[in-house]
Amino acid sequence: MGMLITIASISFSGIIVTIVAKKLIANRMTRQHERIGRLLFRVVAGLIALLVSLSYANERVRQTKIIDSMEEEASMIINLSMRLKHFEAEEAKDAYKKIVNYVELTIKDNWENVDDNPFFSPITQSLIEANYLVLQIPAKDDTTKIEKQMILNDLDDLIKLTQIRVYSHHVTTPYLIYILLCGLAFMWIFFAVYEINVISLSFLTLYNILIAVLIFFVFSYRNPFIGPLKVKPHSLIIVKTKGFDQYQK
Repeated sequence: MGMLITIASISFSGIIVTIVAKKLIANRMTRQHERIGRLLFRVVAGLIALLVSLSYANERVRQTKIIDSMEEEASMIINLSMRLKHFEAEEAKDAYKKIVNYVELTIKDNWENVDDNPFFSPITQSLIEANYLVLQIPAKDDTTKIEKQMILNDLDDLIKLTQIRVYSHHVTTPYLIYILLCGLAFMWIFFAVYEINVISLSFLTLYNILIAVLIFFVFSYRNPFIGPLKVKPHSLIIVKTKGFDQYQK
């Protein structure tokens, strides 16, 4: 729905601005004005395409960073679970349950508590409680001490990774969008030097649709936890379905 609104807004705006600009300059335009307008139209259209492409690539990399961090989380969780299984102490079993609870809450939460209560949500508290329980695990020899310290190090790294989601959750509009919208307005005005008919407006609209789609993707990637393109915890779902659920059978 958001993509359709973006496409419709930019497409209709382009047609309206172009027609209005044509009516305003039609009786005053000379050959020189036409040559300058054609040149500026090509330059601005090219710059817009370049800016949108760069912005899209930048925001895509930003979203990929979040996905990579979640995949690293999943690998750490598997590693933690395997290490905790080496201990027979009740504290280790309870810590394992807290890790499982963290995964289940993250999957079910749909990123809501990450925004509302990032540092004191049940998701965060699960890791904090798991860390406290690991500290209580009795270490009787050097081997268990080393194993316990490795678990604590992994938990510390896991908690740090979760902060990436916290600081990436704020809904924002890329500043480049405003520059692009301004550039589109100039481009539509410069397009008015061409002959305006159904075919030329159709070509302009096709270009506008392409830019609108890219702008929608840029905005979606800029806000990775909302909308149809939001990040989903696929790696944690695999950990739960292929790891924890299979182990409990």
